[in-house]
Amino acid sequence: MTTPRSKKPASKVTSIDGARRNASAAPATALPDVQGLLDWVLRDPRLVEYCASAVDQFEVAARLETFGLSARVVRTSFGFPDVFAAAAVVFTSIPYMDVRPEKKPGPKMGNAQDLLRGALYAMPAIFVSVVILSFHLSASWWLLPVGLTVAWGTTQAFTVLNWSLRDRKDHRSDAVLTASSILLTAVASLVVALIVRALLGGSAISVELAVALSVYIAASSILVFHAAERLLLICLAPGFIGSVLSLSVISNQDATWWILVSGILVVTFALGPVVTKSWQKPTFSTSTKRQAGKFLVYGLGCGLLTSAVIGFAVHSTRSSGSVAVAAGPLLVTLGLMEWQLRSLRSRTALALRETTDLQHFGQKARSAMVRSMTTYIGVLLITSVIATTIALARHQTMAPLLILTVDAIGISFFLALILVSAGLINRVLISWLVAFVAMTITLVSEWSATGHVAADFGI
Repeated sequence: MTTPRSKKPASKVTSIDGARRNASAAPATALPDVQGLLDWVLRDPRLVEYCASAVDQFEVAARLETFGLSARVVRTSFGFPDVFAAAAVVFTSIPYMDVRPEKKPGPKMGNAQDLLRGALYAMPAIFVSVVILSFHLSASWWLLPVGLTVAWGTTQAFTVLNWSLRDRKDHRSDAVLTASSILLTAVASLVVALIVRALLGGSAISVELAVALSVYIAASSILVFHAAERLLLICLAPGFIGSVLSLSVISNQDATWWILVSGILVVTFALGPVVTKSWQKPTFSTSTKRQAGKFLVYGLGCGLLTSAVIGFAVHSTRSSGSVAVAAGPLLVTLGLMEWQLRSLRSRTALALRETTDLQHFGQKARSAMVRSMTTYIGVLLITSVIATTIALARHQTMAPLLILTVDAIGISFFLALILVSAGLINRVLISWLVAFVAMTITLVSEWSATGHVAADFGI
């Protein structure tokens, strides 16, 4: 939409005819082809709009060069000494128009789909609970922490590398990065699982399940990065249905086969770029590698914090019941986190489009932050009360402390994601370091005083 400005710059001629009269008054030996230049400009409505909204002749010169009017063309075709002389004529010939861009709707974020998107991240926790029950893996409590921590770190690092390639529009390196992400995650998880098994004991199938979990998380992160959440949901449908049926209809062993089908589907579709795209070795700058390293540490920190809660809960009871208690709130927490984080981004982007005053934008951004945080904590509190009530009815005495801890970690992760989105990942890493140092000192003190660490103290 264009609206004429009430007062035009004094240096502009009000009509094209005026420019022609000015040109005709010049000496005959220096007559450029004004008519040809103006006709060339008027043939393209976009160029006319750009030149009409310009506030300086240098802006017009840039537009003319963008549309193909080089120094050679302006001399040979229109007789002007340079582009700036031609721009001066166009600037004074075309009436000024205040061009206001049409408002385009922003991306829809913060809806129910984002809640579902967050839930996809925690789905493996439910699947692992069913698998543990089917194989009676009460002693191998470490398989979920190992698979979760390793995959959380590697997928964060590879996501940074993927975004770097996307910014450069390098789609040919997708195959290499996809294969590398899944392969390196599997190898790292295998090495860590074997080390933990040697130290803490466990069966060979626990190692296999830890590796399978990490591979699934790596594959699902690839699908999420390529905005294939619906495809991921379809792939997870068999495992989810099998997990629900295992409650009363089918056995846990039969449900495990359903979960296995889901895992195979996720990995198969994630490996799509490996088969369909050409291979090209990606290159990354030093800053990108450094950023990927920071996100690797960030992901490992998130995985270790979550694993500490799961590990103490499961190891204390030697049963998978506590895994289920931890998985439920974890599922809801990650879903709410994704939902409200994208809601915050949407509200902030809307405030940026509608506000020109920096102070007013700051007020709106803080208001959006308070609203998202209040909504997140409020809904999290309601779901936690429901989960605690159900757990106590099933005689899970650790449930209140466990759910409270999961809620605290969820709030910490929510704030950490906001800081990371604002480019303040260094502050998050420092916070993780302080937290782990404090936890280590506390646990060592308890071990020195009593000879062991109780589950409630550890949580």
